[in-house]
Amino acid sequence: MRGPLFSLLVLVLPALILAGCGKPPSADPRYVEPTAGFADFVRRDVAGLKGGEGGVAATLDEFLENMEGYEKKPLGEHKDTYDAIMKAAGDLKRLKDGKAGRAELLKKIDEMIGLTRKLPSAAKR
Repeated sequence: MRGPLFSLLVLVLPALILAGCGKPPSADPRYVEPTAGFADFVRRDVAGLKGGEGGVAATLDEFLENMEGYEKKPLGEHKDTYDAIMKAAGDLKRLKDGKAGRAELLKKIDEMIGLTRKLPSAAKR
């Protein structure tokens, strides 16, 4: 004879087990695993520099904030490419701060877009 405690245990135990399974959520909602998914994230953000709301200034600041600490991620064989993208982003910031013309800014963004093409893509997998 099974009592009400057994019935409760049968109902609650599987729910507790399932709730405990899985990966804990990241503290930062912008966090993306540094794989092809991270490369796609970087590619999308760099492309957004061209036409983001608020112009290059706002989107560049957001891009640089999103990329903080990128070098701590396991970037593997693409570390040099990420470093080049960040160097170009720094150059773009200096151009922006120096009140460069839109054509100069777009040329630097195009250079960054070219660099992102060297990164892996989740779509190719």
